[in-house]
Amino acid sequence: MKDTKQVMRAFVVFWCVALAALIFSASGAQAQENSAQAAPSSSPLDDKAPAKDVPHDKNAPYDKNAPVELTGDSIEFKAEESKFVASGNVVLKQNDSTLFCDKLEFYRDRKEAHAIGNIVLVSPKGTVWADKAFYNFETKRGEFTNARIMANPYFGKAASITKFHDDYYVLSDGWISTSDYDNPEYRIKSRKIEVYPYDRAIAHNSVMYLGGMPVMYMPKYVQYLNDDRPHLRVVPGYQKDLGAYVLMSTHMMVTDWIDTTYHLDLYGRKGVGYGVDADYNAWENGGHGLVKTYYINEHQLIGNTIGQTNATPTTGERYRIEWRHKWDIDPQTSFISQYYKVSDKDFIKEYFRREYQQDQNPPTYALLTHSMANATASLRADLRVNNFEAPVERLPEFNYSLTNQPISDTGFYVKSNNTISNLRQKDPSVSDNTHHTIRIDTDNELSRPFKVSFLEMRPYIGTEQTYYSNTLDSSHNDSVRGIFRTGMDVSTKFYRVYDVTFNKYGIEVNQLRHVITPTVGYLYQHHPTLGSEKLYGFDSMDARDTIDRFALGLDNTLQTKRDGKSVDLARSSLTTEFRLKDNPTPGSWGDMKWTNELYPNQYVTFHNDMDYNNDTRHLQTANFDLYLKDNKKWEFDIGRRYAHKDDDLVTTQVSYKFNPKWRTVVYDRWNVDTGHWQEQQYSFVRDLHSWEVEFAINNKKEPEKSGTEFWFIFRIKAFPSVKFNGSTSFSKREVGSQPQP
Repeated sequence: MKDTKQVMRAFVVFWCVALAALIFSASGAQAQENSAQAAPSSSPLDDKAPAKDVPHDKNAPYDKNAPVELTGDSIEFKAEESKFVASGNVVLKQNDSTLFCDKLEFYRDRKEAHAIGNIVLVSPKGTVWADKAFYNFETKRGEFTNARIMANPYFGKAASITKFHDDYYVLSDGWISTSDYDNPEYRIKSRKIEVYPYDRAIAHNSVMYLGGMPVMYMPKYVQYLNDDRPHLRVVPGYQKDLGAYVLMSTHMMVTDWIDTTYHLDLYGRKGVGYGVDADYNAWENGGHGLVKTYYINEHQLIGNTIGQTNATPTTGERYRIEWRHKWDIDPQTSFISQYYKVSDKDFIKEYFRREYQQDQNPPTYALLTHSMANATASLRADLRVNNFEAPVERLPEFNYSLTNQPISDTGFYVKSNNTISNLRQKDPSVSDNTHHTIRIDTDNELSRPFKVSFLEMRPYIGTEQTYYSNTLDSSHNDSVRGIFRTGMDVSTKFYRVYDVTFNKYGIEVNQLRHVITPTVGYLYQHHPTLGSEKLYGFDSMDARDTIDRFALGLDNTLQTKRDGKSVDLARSSLTTEFRLKDNPTPGSWGDMKWTNELYPNQYVTFHNDMDYNNDTRHLQTANFDLYLKDNKKWEFDIGRRYAHKDDDLVTTQVSYKFNPKWRTVVYDRWNVDTGHWQEQQYSFVRDLHSWEVEFAINNKKEPEKSGTEFWFIFRIKAFPSVKFNGSTSFSKREVGSQPQP
C-alpha cells in the first residue's frame, strides 16, 4: 500500500505539471500574439532586422582591418573626438557583424559603438536584441542591457548580456529556452548562464520553470547543442505485472567529461527502482565509456489488485551493472571491453525488454586489436560473471591473421589464421562440472587465381592443424587434429544495356542495365583425424566435419542512371548447395535461399527472403516487407514473418499527420495461426510549439507477457530523441541488406 500511495502521489504531481504546461503554453501563445501586435521591438521576429536579410558564413575568416560601413537618416562627424553620431534607421556593418539601432555614437579609431533604442546585433553565431549596448567591432566584445539572444536552438533573455567573442556569451540574471515565445512554456532560470553557440549552454545554480511554476533545482545544467537527449523525462503508465508505474530520469553534466543520467522508477506491484548511468570520456586520448547501474528491492504483491488486503508481499534484491569502454590507442590499435553483471536471467527481460530483444546474453570480455599492413593481431579475454550462464571463457586467446598475400611474382597467394586459446567452460549455477583445454590452431591456404576467357577461377588447397591439451575422450589428451581441404571458386558476369527512357509515377529510368552474376564453388574437406565427438564443443572450431559439396549462386540486378550515377532498381539472389558425400545426408540438395528487393523510387520499397529446407521439403522461413510513403503526411508499412512450426505473423504500421498540430501512429501484430491480435499499439502526438506530448496505449496477448500498458511523454522538440520502455515500432530493413545465414 505504501508503494501504491507513492505511485498515486507521482501521478498527481505529474498531472499538475502537465496541466500547468498546457495552460502556460496557451497563455504563452496569446502573449506572443499580443506582443507582436503591440510592440514589435520586443519580439525576435521583428521585421526591422531579420537574420535572414543578413546572410553570413559562420566559418568565414575575420579581417579586423576591413572597412566599417555606416548608414542612417542623419549622420554627423565630430573631428575633435573622431566619432560619428547617427540617428534614425542606423546600420553599422563590418565583416560578418551588423548592428541596427535608433541612435549611435561610433568612435572611428577604437572601432567602438555606443547604441540606444531597438538594438539588433546580427553575427554568424547568434543574434542579440537590446535597449542599450556597447560593442567593439575589432575585439567583438559587447555589453547589452535588457537584452534577448538567439543562438540556435536556444532563445534567452537577461538583464544584461556580455559578448566576449562570437563563441562565448554570458547572460546575467536571465533565462534560456528552446521556445521563441515571449513567455515560453518552459525555461531554465539562473543568475549566470554561459552560451557557446553551436556547442553548449551552461546554467549555474539554475531552476527549471514550467510556465511560472518552479519544478526542479539544478546546481549545474549543461546542454550540448549536438546532444538530443532530454534533461527531464517522466513516463507514467500501467502494465499488468508491474501495476501502475512512473518512470523518471534526469540528465546532467557532472563535469566536462562525465555525463550522467539518474533514474527513479515507482512500480505499484514491485516497489522503487533506481540507478545511475554515466557516459564519460577518459583522460586525454584515453577512450570513451558508459556505465549503467540499476537496483530494485522487489515487493511482489501476490493478488489480483494492488489494493487487495490479503495480498502477500515477497521480496528480492535485483540489479544490473554494465560497463563498456572503447579506446583507440593509435590509428592501428584499439581496445574494447564490456562487463555485464545481472542478478538473475530474467531481470533484463522484465525491466529492460528492448535491451533484452537486442541481446539476450551480453558477454563480458576485453579485446585488444592491432592492425598491420597485411595482418591483424588480437588478444582477447572472456570471463564468466553470471553463475546462471555457461559461456566459454578465454583466459586468454591470441590470434594472428595474415590476409591473402601474393608470393612474389608467382601468381600464387597465401593466407594464414593462427590462434592460441586457454579455454574453460563451467555448467550453470553452482555445479563443479568444468571443461578445460589449451588449444593451438593454425589454418593455412594456398590459392592460384586466374582467368579463362570470361571465367574468373580460384583453385585453392588448405590444411588446418589443431592441438588439444584435454579432450572429452581422455585417451586423446595432448593430441593434434588434422584437416585437409581443397576446392575451387568460379564466377563471371554478364550484362546488357537497354535503351529505355521512362519517367512516370515517380519512377525515373534512363536506360536499363541487366547484370547477371552466376557463381559456382566446390569444397572438399576430409574427415578430421580426431572427430568432434571426442572433443569438448567450445565453439565451431571443435565441430569440424566432412564436407563434399557444390555451392551454387545466381544474382540478377536491374540498374538505371539518375543524376549521372548508377542506382539499383531491383535485385534477386538465389543460392543453394548440392552435397555429394557430405554429412549428414550425402547426395542431396541443401537449403535454398532466395532474396528479392525492389526499390523503384523514394516512395516504394519491397523486400522478400525465403529459406526452403530440401531435407524436410518445407518452407523453413519467409519474410515479406512493403514500405509506402509520400514523404509528407503518411507512411504505411506491412510485413509478414513466417517460421515453420513456430510463428506466422502479419505486422502493420500506419503513421499519419492530420495537421501541423496532430499526428498518430498505429502498430498491429496479427497471429495468422490463432486468428487473433497478438499486439496492438496506438499513439497520438500533440504539438505544443516547442514541446510535444505523446499518449500511447499498448495491448499484448503473448504467452510470456500479456496485459495493457499506457504512458504519457512530454519532450522538447529541439531535442526529440527520447527512448522509453514499452514502445513498439515496425522493424525496417535497410535497402540492399542481406539476410543472415
